[in-house]
Amino acid sequence: MPLLHALRRRAGLLLALTAASLFAGTAAGADAWPSRPITLIVSFEPGGSTDISARAVAQALAVELKQPVVVENHTGAGGRIGTKAAALARPDGYTLLWGSGSSLTAAPVLYPDQGHVATLVPVSLGATQSFVFVTNPTLGVRTVQEFVALAKRQPGQLNFASAGMGSSNHLLGEIFLAATGAPVVHVPYKGAVMAKDAVIRGEAQLMDEVTSPLIGALRAGQLVPLFMTGERRDPAFTDIPTAAEAGLPEMTIQGFFGLLAPAGTPPEIVARLNEAMRTALASEPVANAFGNLGFTTVYSTPEQMATRIAEGRATYARIVKARQIRVE
Repeated sequence: MPLLHALRRRAGLLLALTAASLFAGTAAGADAWPSRPITLIVSFEPGGSTDISARAVAQALAVELKQPVVVENHTGAGGRIGTKAAALARPDGYTLLWGSGSSLTAAPVLYPDQGHVATLVPVSLGATQSFVFVTNPTLGVRTVQEFVALAKRQPGQLNFASAGMGSSNHLLGEIFLAATGAPVVHVPYKGAVMAKDAVIRGEAQLMDEVTSPLIGALRAGQLVPLFMTGERRDPAFTDIPTAAEAGLPEMTIQGFFGLLAPAGTPPEIVARLNEAMRTALASEPVANAFGNLGFTTVYSTPEQMATRIAEGRATYARIVKARQIRVE
């Protein structure tokens, strides 16, 4: 019996030492993060608003985390391919998502296969930006009222371009059509850049997009702005009226972008990423880049970001139901 008791004590001691060793190894692994480059997935094409904002933040995060943060564009299916890739990645802090309001709020409402989006762990918001509705200068209209009047004189002959079926600018366009009664045909493109080019060519006559990808075309006179969706006029475009000033107060809606991680990412890594985002967003390079491109810098807690996403989904769910929007 004494021998049995001694063996049990020894086994208990070994078990305790093993558990302590495993805990220490896990803690050491968390403390060592990051020890190699981090991949930041962007689910839209290069040159779009999601990509532009991601690259500015990635550079600042690399400084804070002392590791390269490499942006990878996983494009296609209105952002759904890249978002799914990030959601299903290993939750080790080395694959993250720079998400947009479109992929986080609009797509889950429309596509039943987007359940994985809800599993993503919010880290922090990064930026917001107003949408701007634009048309082609050859159309000869300068206001919402003029555009709607022209559309009603030519029912079904004007096209509304979007970044894809179910994208946030598609759904925002549906709000516009519902509010104005403009008989315009929706034409989805493979991304906002292609939609913009279609309007510049005159292939489509209307689109909406967050400001940054359209700045060059607006300043060059290739596009005519009708209104912006912000609460106040943009300091860089003080001549463009707000939605409320254009008679469409229900269209005061902003796009947003932020950092997310796969489900199961250790809380200590999420916390460290959040703190890195706080510092990165306050840095001069990000402030300058965002200011020049029309973004408003927005840091948040993970909980605040989760609330923003939930509110966006509720808004788009109402639009989809009211407009009876269906996607294949």
